[in-house]
Amino acid sequence: MDGKGQISVELILILAFILLVVLVVAYYVSDQSEQNSIATATRLGATNATTTAVITTPGMLPVQVESIQMSGTQNITVLINLNYKNDPIQNTTLTGVYNSLTAQGYSPQKKSVSNIIQNLTLNTTRHNYNIKLA
Repeated sequence: MDGKGQISVELILILAFILLVVLVVAYYVSDQSEQNSIATATRLGATNATTTAVITTPGMLPVQVESIQMSGTQNITVLINLNYKNDPIQNTTLTGVYNSLTAQGYSPQKKSVSNIIQNLTLNTTRHNYNIKLA
């Protein structure tokens, strides 16, 4: 045999190993990308909603979104920490988060008790998110 036009077994094994590494990294990156997208949409929605509420309500104290905390692996809890919270602020903030997530292409569900939104739930193919105020 002259060896022309043949691919060695070593080359095929190297390509298979590289493909496996790329697939594992891609899965991890897409998982983190989804979580970052949810956290960013949550923060932007909460910030825009509280800013609008403060601007449109005379005499209202400024409300800041202090942090967004995510915990859990499969069922992820997203806590929105505000420096001030009451029922109207809670409704306004979670409605803003709902609108932001909807604009990103997600389909969150509102859970409310007596016209006060308690939390939002969002189910994706990878995770289940429970979004609420801390």
